[in-house]
Amino acid sequence: MFAALTPHPPILIPEIGRGQELEAAETLAAYVRLKQRLAESGAERILLISSHGVVTLRRFHILTAEPAGTLARFGADLRFQFPADPEFAQAALDAAGEVPLAPAPFWEEGDHSAWVPLHLLDAAALDLPLTIVGISFLPARDHFELGRLLRRAIDASGRRTAAIASGDGAHTLTETSPSGFHPQAQSFQDALDAAIAEWDAAAVLGFDDELRQAVDESVVSPLAVLMGLLDGDAVAPRVLSAEAPWGVAYTAAEIGLEPAD
Repeated sequence: MFAALTPHPPILIPEIGRGQELEAAETLAAYVRLKQRLAESGAERILLISSHGVVTLRRFHILTAEPAGTLARFGADLRFQFPADPEFAQAALDAAGEVPLAPAPFWEEGDHSAWVPLHLLDAAALDLPLTIVGISFLPARDHFELGRLLRRAIDASGRRTAAIASGDGAHTLTETSPSGFHPQAQSFQDALDAAIAEWDAAAVLGFDDELRQAVDESVVSPLAVLMGLLDGDAVAPRVLSAEAPWGVAYTAAEIGLEPAD
């Protein structure tokens, strides 16, 4: 019922940014639209694809306990707690087959890739069950297959679902970027934004792994999961914002959905 790609810099939250968040005005405006769209979607559950939290080399993890956390390490007294969705998590685990999906009885409580978008989307006000799924260091193709698995579990449940992929682009766009400067970062980001706008799964799955690591991005894997989840659907992607006020690329997109053909 709702699908989106969201960046997750904690500085977007006023209690953390203390005015600096206004330098990312496009991203904040995108979140305002996505917040409205989520509230109107009629979703009965939220599935968030996290790029931090529990991340291991060759295995994906799905949270089986009540999602809870905090942004205290960023200086904000913000705490989060959502209803769990154990039936959905178990259905995904039961159907995993060759997809290396494992249960996670706990989650990193400071996972800003989860709490920042959920806070800016005002998701807690909807009081919906939340499931968090983590990425791994496996290739993007494996993340695409994870998305297809999650879609099968969603379809089997018959419950309207909001899917959110959380990730930031290249962290190496300028000399003052937090990870330094990489000469190929901008060309990588341009290609990524084009792939999002065209919903080009082949391009996303084809990015070189060494380049991804060199430009320090965290968005390709969660995006690949979302693309796998929507595989076969007629989608209408709309990039709402694409900016890099602090040398890190933030792209927000709303993925319009039509029934599968």
